[in-house]
Order: sequence, then C-alpha cells, then structure tokens
Amino acid sequence: MKNLVAPLIALLLAIICTSCSHDPAVPKLDRSTNLDLAPIAQRFGVPRCSVSVPLTQEQVILAAKRQGDPHPEERQEWMAILQAVKPSDQLRQVICLTRGPQGYAAGDVFYGLFRDGKMVAEMHNIIIN
Repeated sequence: MKNLVAPLIALLLAIICTSCSHDPAVPKLDRSTNLDLAPIAQRFGVPRCSVSVPLTQEQVILAAKRQGDPHPEERQEWMAILQAVKPSDQLRQVICLTRGPQGYAAGDVFYGLFRDGKMVAEMHNIIIN
C-alpha cells in the first residue's frame, strides 16, 4: 500500500499543476495578426504591442470585471466602443508592456476596437506603472 501512495500523490500534483497552468479568464494571444500595432506601440513608448484573439462584447466585460473594474459596461469609453462598432470590427485585448527603470513592468493593457487592421476606439482599465 505504501508503494501506491507516492505515485498517487505525484499524479495528483501533476493534475493540479496542469489545470492551473492556463487561466481561461486571460484571452489567448493572436500571434498571426495582420493588425497595425506599430503606432500603438510608439504611442506607449514600448518596442511592440501584442493582441488577443478576437473577443465578444461579453468576454470584454467579463474580463474587465475580473480585472477589478466593477462596472465596465457603464464607462464612457465602453459606450463609445458600442456606438462605433460595425459588423466586421473586432474587439481585442491590447498588451503594450515593457520593463520600466526599476525593472518593473510599465505600459498599458486595455481593450481596442479594430477595423480594417487599425484601432478605432479603446477602453483602458489596467495601467501598470
């Protein structure tokens, strides 16, 4: 019986670690995007920005709430996005981070509305200084 306990504990730990390795609340990155991110990176003073895969409006609101914004659906930036959105537009999380002077992350993580490869509206909810 003692011989079975150690392998079972190891298996249990492996399952726990595997299930925690990806947070489904964090949108997956889109590595094959054809979006024009250079102007956004330049605006934030970072070498480059990355974006998530396209998100639904519900996913953006839920993610913003999980990140500490209690009522993102009531914000003016969100209202502007809703007024601007057209059928072929895409909502994405935009990550523009770099290493700050003391080695900490600096930049911005926000949501952008993209049309024809360019960002046309945005909603900020996380600023990392």
